[in-house]
Amino acid sequence: MPLFSYKIIDATGKEKKGTIECANRNAAKSKFMADGYYITEIKELSKNDTLSFDLIKSVLAIRRRKVPLDEVASMTRLLATLQKAKIPLVEAIDAVAQQQENKVLQDAMLMIKGKMNEGYSFSRSARDFPDIFDDLFCNMIAAGEESGATDRVLLRLAGFMESQVDLRNRVKSAMTYPVILMFVAVLVVGVLFTVVIPKLSKMFEDINMALPFQTKVLIWLSGFMGNWWWLIAILLVAAFAVFKRYIGTPKGEIWWSRLLITMPVFGRVNRMVAVSRFAKTLSTLLHAGVPILNAMDIVKKVIDNKVLENAVAAARENIKEGESIAVPLKRSGEFPPIVIQMISIGEQSGDLEEMLETLADSYEKEVTYTMDRLTSMLEPVMIVALAVVIGFIVFAVVMPILKINDAVG
Repeated sequence: MPLFSYKIIDATGKEKKGTIECANRNAAKSKFMADGYYITEIKELSKNDTLSFDLIKSVLAIRRRKVPLDEVASMTRLLATLQKAKIPLVEAIDAVAQQQENKVLQDAMLMIKGKMNEGYSFSRSARDFPDIFDDLFCNMIAAGEESGATDRVLLRLAGFMESQVDLRNRVKSAMTYPVILMFVAVLVVGVLFTVVIPKLSKMFEDINMALPFQTKVLIWLSGFMGNWWWLIAILLVAAFAVFKRYIGTPKGEIWWSRLLITMPVFGRVNRMVAVSRFAKTLSTLLHAGVPILNAMDIVKKVIDNKVLENAVAAARENIKEGESIAVPLKRSGEFPPIVIQMISIGEQSGDLEEMLETLADSYEKEVTYTMDRLTSMLEPVMIVALAVVIGFIVFAVVMPILKINDAVG
């Protein structure tokens, strides 16, 4: 069907732009009028037409904008369901596109359908939107197209993305309470130092009495923060900018990646998350029929840690020369022994995909358990630390007040 670009105004007066496929221009107008829109422009776009500047901007905008992974996962599962029902892929993509509330994802799906109508494959068309459909998605779809098992590949893809979203949400959920507690602590201490203590300090100066050492320290800190807050803010911003610039360099990226997986307490969690992502991604790709060398190329990009990425890249080169997967990974020293052992057993038994999936599930559960345990330990530690800080402030304020009462008495 022809593709039309449109500009419409809804009941609130907000203008909307986009593309729609209809049998003809009148059908498109009827659809918008039935939905209560006021039409300002509808223009047919054919293969021979030159794309308008607005449409070019729209395509570029879509290519630059990301879509949340959970929405891509939901779309993929719906597409897999339609494929399993033997609905042709192009029609399934059109139906899925109409269901999307995310305009960026909807427009991308419609453009993919348009390219498929011109003879391109789904995987090739999806590569035009790398911020929505990554290498993992496109390579798995390509493998499914070659093997004629697109529906099964889509189901596995949906399951993989949903597991990644679930793992990410678990980590975020575990860290939510400590972050909120830290924010409240900083806010309370900030109010005490900038509002309460300056007023008490003025009162002590008017009385002209000798103050305890801890009270002098507290007043000095309050005065420093009140007078030099702008310098503190500048130094913090500058330090953050220097830090970001440094970790953007090859040397800095290696240093930061190494720190993330070796730091006390959280280093083990970061390593487990990276290993889980490695095992789950590699298992998903191998199940889809992606060749091992291509799979290793994709896996190293999704680990999100330069140290482990270099280890996987080196292993890939060794595999190209005829080695197994387990041997070069063991040689790198970056993967836990249990991971190496399970991969080795999987290679020997011919069940590498299942072994990797079992490994990934085990590590995901371990990450959840560890994060819950860390959170339960972190909460009382932060509460005690906050109590110590506020206790010091209260003690430093109460001591001179008690002296004043004694003097009055």
